Amino acid sequence: MGSFKLKMLLLGDAAVGKTSLIKQFIKGSFAKDYKMTIGTDIFTKDVVTNEHTITLSIWDIAGQERFKFFRQSFYRGSSGAMVVFDLTRYTTFNPNVVNWLKELWGFTGRIPIVLIGNKVDLADLRNVRKADVQAFADKIPCKYIETSAKTGEHVDEAFRELAMAMLNKMLESQRK
Repeated sequence: MGSFKLKMLLLGDAAVGKTSLIKQFIKGSFAKDYKMTIGTDIFTKDVVTNEHTITLSIWDIAGQERFKFFRQSFYRGSSGAMVVFDLTRYTTFNPNVVNWLKELWGFTGRIPIVLIGNKVDLADLRNVRKADVQAFADKIPCKYIETSAKTGEHVDEAFRELAMAMLNKMLESQRK
């Protein structure tokens, strides 16, 4: 059984739920109050598969434009990223997901990503069509998962999906 430590990022606009997704994944809890991330916060959690233990170093990156000049140093050494948008705020998806991908891949190259549409529990307020996001994800290509940091829906699946994509890319590059 192999043991690996991989760095992943959570990127996206302010208040899309990045910190809440991490807290739901690590602690299984949700806090209603919003506290802005300043710079970055770092968390760790192990993901165990049949063959491997993956220790994730999870970097919660501030989404506010005024922190943009800090971010490039946080990208260094990343193996993958979740790009998160808010299903109730269209601009957090289009055009902003493309902006996040350009910034990320400009510093890291084409590392694996999982595209996350968060706040699926707010169905009455939804402003982003699933078919539009899926069509975008198919072009990249990347996995698209709709989550709710509040209810926990698909949160573990999203982190596991990215962990496995990062591990597979690393193992593939070692074989070359």
